Amino acid sequence: MSDFQDSGRINSLTVCNFAKFTDTKLEFKDLNVIVGENGTGKTYLLKLLYSALAATQKPDGQTIEYQKNGKHSTSTRRPTINVLESRIAKKLAGVHRPEGRKVGRLVRRQQGHHRCDIDVNLKNSDNSIQFSFTTNSSTKVTIDKCPRMWYDGTPVFLPTHELLSIYPGFTWLYEKYQTEFDETWYDTCKLLGAPPLRGRRSMDINELSKPLQDHLGGKIVFKDDRFYLRGDEGTLESPLVAEGLRKVGMLWYLITTKQLEGVSCLFWDEPEANLNPKIIRTVAKAISIISKFTQVFLATHSTFLLKEFEILQKRDMRQPSIRYFALKPEGDDKVVVRHADDIYDVDPWAALDVTNDQSLEFIRESV
Repeated sequence: MSDFQDSGRINSLTVCNFAKFTDTKLEFKDLNVIVGENGTGKTYLLKLLYSALAATQKPDGQTIEYQKNGKHSTSTRRPTINVLESRIAKKLAGVHRPEGRKVGRLVRRQQGHHRCDIDVNLKNSDNSIQFSFTTNSSTKVTIDKCPRMWYDGTPVFLPTHELLSIYPGFTWLYEKYQTEFDETWYDTCKLLGAPPLRGRRSMDINELSKPLQDHLGGKIVFKDDRFYLRGDEGTLESPLVAEGLRKVGMLWYLITTKQLEGVSCLFWDEPEANLNPKIIRTVAKAISIISKFTQVFLATHSTFLLKEFEILQKRDMRQPSIRYFALKPEGDDKVVVRHADDIYDVDPWAALDVTNDQSLEFIRESV
């Protein structure tokens, strides 16, 4: 990783009374894979980390130009408690979509009045932040540790659903009307609509894009505010392309337009959704390559994807460091987290054992 990207790395997340998590600490590596049943809070964790980074990222217009000793200079305003207490609450509400946009709805559900504490520790300690909110909190959080600098990285969130087919007019619709789409869709649509970035490439674009393009059977093009798949057999508008291919196309487009260049953290919720196993293998390899340059966080249900990461790790020792997190329900509507660097030590299969049970049953019935 470059020094710029490395400085934006998340070292750890500590949460208390957030969603279904009590006192929980997660320490991260290059590629972080979170597994668990539905309702265990995988997406909550991804969205929490993304919200914290996005809310503390330097806002537009924060660079001030001034004259010093007769010379032209620039200065960047530092974040303040007053700004962040509403900015973080707004991002949390926009991303998680609690009822009434009240952040207090994200506090772990239990009788009485309770407080949720969040500590996002970054490698660049100047960007680290601690904040809290209570059951009664609405549009503000309490800043317990204010970062000394704005976050100097770029977080990107890829939702479970592909966005190429809904892109036309979506950002305008989101900005003009009250909708029930969460804000990650809006943020990613803005990224898709941005012009290709200039500058030197840190990633091997061909190594990443060529296998994905082979599955697509062509290239994704952006024309007249719409996305199309252009291949040897002609051009198809994105809604006519298979959903799984649209998802691959979204990744391909972000790679080839260099929108993932310089990204410090990539969050992807269920990358395997709507993909067949053959494409999942290609996507897994792309994720491994990307995580050499940017920190990656995944939430998944797929034992197939987990096995593919394990195969890649054994095949090439130069693979990025990886950590697995298995979320398991435990009485009183709470979740415990087990983590390890070896997939067998964390035992994620216990969280996804229905797949294995079915395989064993199928084998027994076939004998």
